[in-house]
Amino acid sequence: MKIETILSPSLFSQIEDIDKKVVVVIDILRATSTITTILANGASAVIPVKEESIAREYKSKGYLVGGERGGETIAGFDFGNSPFQYKKEIVFGQEVVLTTTNGTKCIEMASSAHQVVVGSFLNLESVVKYIKHLDKDVVLFAAGWQDRVNLEDSLFAGAIASSFARRDCDDATQMARDAYSVAEGNLFETLQNTNHFQRLASKGVTKDIEYCCEVNVISSVGVLKDGKISLVV
Repeated sequence: MKIETILSPSLFSQIEDIDKKVVVVIDILRATSTITTILANGASAVIPVKEESIAREYKSKGYLVGGERGGETIAGFDFGNSPFQYKKEIVFGQEVVLTTTNGTKCIEMASSAHQVVVGSFLNLESVVKYIKHLDKDVVLFAAGWQDRVNLEDSLFAGAIASSFARRDCDDATQMARDAYSVAEGNLFETLQNTNHFQRLASKGVTKDIEYCCEVNVISSVGVLKDGKISLVV
């Protein structure tokens, strides 16, 4: 297994033979952490959509719909992008539609991969176990922020990489791995000076960030199939 890391969506087109590879989409603050939580709370699926207009079409058909742009909840939607909003008693057994600034766009970009896996610190160990089971080359796809590199997604790529031999990792993966070796066990504190932390903290969602930095509190893994993310069975 070879591991490569894409630190920005603007670099994703450089990936070769994507249909033969497993892509782990990473948007720690907050899309992939929220998707992982929605599924853990019993939703039957999450439908990720890139465009707000498509999400509104689902809303008009009676679906539960969540979404944000620039960290702000989209007016008229049932939820924003906070994992705490998707309570079990609301989402259990439901298909939930989600559109976000960065994460859902990247899920769509990766949709032609052999398998798309949703990654978060919340289920880190389970994601590693699952992609090892697939035994395919892996792309760690960091959503970043508006095509810019961010630290939290890079650290998660490094966390994944730390479970693989260094010789199997490309340069970007080794950089992420080295960064994670410094931040491991101190994620929340490490992120406090980052741009995205400060953007979200200014909106009063520091609690979300703390939650998204928790490690291995969820054992399930979400994968994309036919446009919907559901749990690995």
